[in-house]
Parts: sequence; structure tokens; C-alpha cells
Amino acid sequence: MIKRSSILLHVTILIILSILSLCIGRYELSPLEILNTLIGNGDMGEYSLLVNIRIPRIILVVISGGALALSGMVFQSMFQNPLISPDVLGVTSGCSLGAALGIVFLSASPILVQSLSFIFGLLAVIFSVLLSKRMRSNRILALVISGIVTGALTSSMIMIIKYFADPYKDLPAIDFWLMGGFYNSSWSNIAYVSVLCLFSTIVIYLFRWRLKVITMGDESAKLLGVNVKLVRLIVILASTLLVSAVVSVAGVISWIGILVPHIVKSYAKDDISKNIPITILAGGIILLLADTLARSITTTEIPISIVTSFVGAPFLVYLLNKKGTFKYV
Repeated sequence: MIKRSSILLHVTILIILSILSLCIGRYELSPLEILNTLIGNGDMGEYSLLVNIRIPRIILVVISGGALALSGMVFQSMFQNPLISPDVLGVTSGCSLGAALGIVFLSASPILVQSLSFIFGLLAVIFSVLLSKRMRSNRILALVISGIVTGALTSSMIMIIKYFADPYKDLPAIDFWLMGGFYNSSWSNIAYVSVLCLFSTIVIYLFRWRLKVITMGDESAKLLGVNVKLVRLIVILASTLLVSAVVSVAGVISWIGILVPHIVKSYAKDDISKNIPITILAGGIILLLADTLARSITTTEIPISIVTSFVGAPFLVYLLNKKGTFKYV
């Protein structure tokens, strides 16, 4: 009952925040005007604003927030480290490299930039996993080190591309993309991200009990009959798919993956096998709040990572000090 009431509370908050986000913007609308417009009694300009811009943006933001939050929770639980983010295996830097290549060499075609970003994000993680298998150290430590190496390599490649990029056209486009934003939200992007995120979420949900067992330690998991290597690989790839899908359409979005799991853990005492729905909803709520602030607090839209970083960093310090421990269980 408590679990259902908690989910219902999150859904209610998300609906209320979504309605407020629909109303807020450079062209403000009241809830009554929104209702009249959607049922066909409003102005065509308002209808186009809602259906083609604000509604797709809100849906994409909510999906992206949930995906990043779920990925962060999985990585933190699997690596048993509260400071691990979804980028631990280099997925974000890989996506950024693909986007930079698309912007500089493919005339910044949105579809090609998104496709390259997604592909390079997956390739970066595959490279990290293969590299970790060549190391003789602890498997988890090897994955983390491999991710650091992959991130460093891709970041250096991005800097090389930026060095040779057109300083008046391509360079600003790369920097703006790296700061993230949902200004290019569309129904086609929603369809693309939704399919990938739904598939990945189902995979993670089906493996939730095995993942819970793995958090008790590899040896305990093996004694209970869990194929640790296979489960870890599948869950890593599913979580990577979540992040790659989001980053490929919205750019780099900082702190959501590392912050939201801590927020959920501060009031939801269940383990990872039961916190998946709440984590997804909380991620959607927090990212929607950040995006609404990013597009409304000034006359021009602020890149989303500026808002999430500015708020996320001090809030994470507060949460960790409040909990008094860096152990994540």
C-alpha cells in the first residue's frame, strides 16, 4: 500500500508539474486556454505551440529524466559506489565524439548527428568492456579504469576536432550541444527515444532480482546460481542504451544520473528491485523542473546542464553529509 501511494504521489506531482510547464514560457497560457486549445476551441497559433513544441518537449524531458535516473541507479548499485554516474564507461564522451564528428564533417544534419552520437556511445562502452577483459585486476575495478581510459581518449579526440573546427560556425555548435538542451524536441525524437528506453527498461526490470543479488557480492551471487558476468554485461548494455538514446537527441545532461538515485534513497528505503518505478518518475520530475527553469528564468534559453550542475553539485554534498556515509546499498 505504501509503495502504491508513493507511486501515485510521484505521478500526481509529475502531472501537476507538466501542466505548469505547459503554461510557462515566453508565451504564457492559462490551464483553461490550454484545455480550450486542445479541444479545438482555441487559436491555431496556440494549438501549434502546444502540439508541436511544448507537449513533445515535456514528454521527451520526462522520458529522458527517467532513463538517466534509472541508468544511474543501476550503475551505482552494480558498482557499489555512490559517486558512480552513467558515464562511468565513457558513454557520454563517446556520444559527444559522434556528435562533434557529425557537426563538423556532415554539415550538422540533425539525423546524422543523432545517429553518430548514438553509435559512438555504444562503441565507447563496447571498447571499455573489451579493454577490461584484457586486465587482470578485479572485474569491477577493471571496468571503471577502462571507462576512465575510454573517456580520456574520446575527450582528447573531441578537443582535436574542436581545434580544427570552424570557430564561427562549427565550434559554437559543438559547445552548445555539449551543454545539452531540449530545444530540438519533436515527435520523431520521442518515438526514437521511447522505443530504445522502453526496451532497455524492460530488460533491467526482468533482471532486477539478479541485480539485487549481485549487490550482495559476486561470491554470494554465484552461490545463489547467478551468472554474474552475463547479468552484469546485459545490464551494462541496457543502461548504456538508455543514456545513449537520451544524449543523442538532447546532448550532455549532467548530474541527473548521479543525483536522482540518492534523492530516491533518502526517502524510499526499498532495494533496487522495488525502486525502479519511483526512480523513473523522480528522474522525470527533476529533469522537467530543471528544463522549465532553463527555458523560463531568462529571455533566452539556458543549456540544461548549466541548471542541473549548478543545483546538483551542492545538493549532492548536502545529501551525502546528511546520510553520513558513502556506502550505497
